[in-house]
Amino acid sequence: MIAAGSKTLLGLIAAGWLAEALASTHGDIDTGVAAYRAGDSEAALQSYAAAEADLGEQPEIHFNKGLALLAKDDKDGARKAFEHGTESEHAAVAASAEYELGNLELDAEAFEPAIERYIKCLKLQPDHASAKWNLELALLKKQQKEEEEKKKDEEKKKDEEKKDEEKKDDENKDEEKKKDEENKDEEKQDEEKKDEEKKDEEKKDEEKKDEEKKDEPKDEPKQDEQKEQPQPEPQPLDRADLDKALEQLDAEDQFQLGRPMGRQAPVEKDW
Repeated sequence: MIAAGSKTLLGLIAAGWLAEALASTHGDIDTGVAAYRAGDSEAALQSYAAAEADLGEQPEIHFNKGLALLAKDDKDGARKAFEHGTESEHAAVAASAEYELGNLELDAEAFEPAIERYIKCLKLQPDHASAKWNLELALLKKQQKEEEEKKKDEEKKKDEEKKDEEKKDDENKDEEKKKDEENKDEEKQDEEKKDEEKKDEEKKDEEKKDEEKKDEPKDEPKQDEQKEQPQPEPQPLDRADLDKALEQLDAEDQFQLGRPMGRQAPVEKDW
């Protein structure tokens, strides 16, 4: 790529050539070129505007205006002026305009448009050494950019794949965690079920024992045990109770005046 000083030098050469080509037609062109060479771009533009007012718009004047605007860092204005400059019937002017447009594209890292501009320049002026140099530079920059973009795309793809793998790992972990929780719940349910079954079995065993106990015959006391049981001893009668009982017997006796004769019945009870 041409350095800033070299670009200015080429611009001065082109402007000088253009001034010489048009000097016989208008003095404002000479004044504008002189101001541009002196670094007074604003004065140069005023002179070019005066020339246009007298001569009308011409691609050659637009090209010189583009150089002055570019010196003021007005790239948009310079681009429009150079576009008009490419319409010149003079091959050198049109080629220089294409070259300057290529430089603008190259500075903006628009390598494909820059390459197209340099090729147009060389078609118009095959011996344009700066255009050849910058064309090779633009091709190299384009290749480097494509390789960088390819590398970035590969890295981006790897990052996305890595994120996808991490996401899958997280999903697998969540799934495993869910399964572990489900297994724990199942184990808990199994334990609860076993406990219930155990309780039911114990309950059934208890009920079975109770049934068997009910069905067992009651033990009758043995004869020896009956014999060994002590007999109740007679209790002595109270004297008052005895007298009362005798009086009651007397009252019930049918033979109050005397008792019948004959065999007396044995006493059944000892009072």
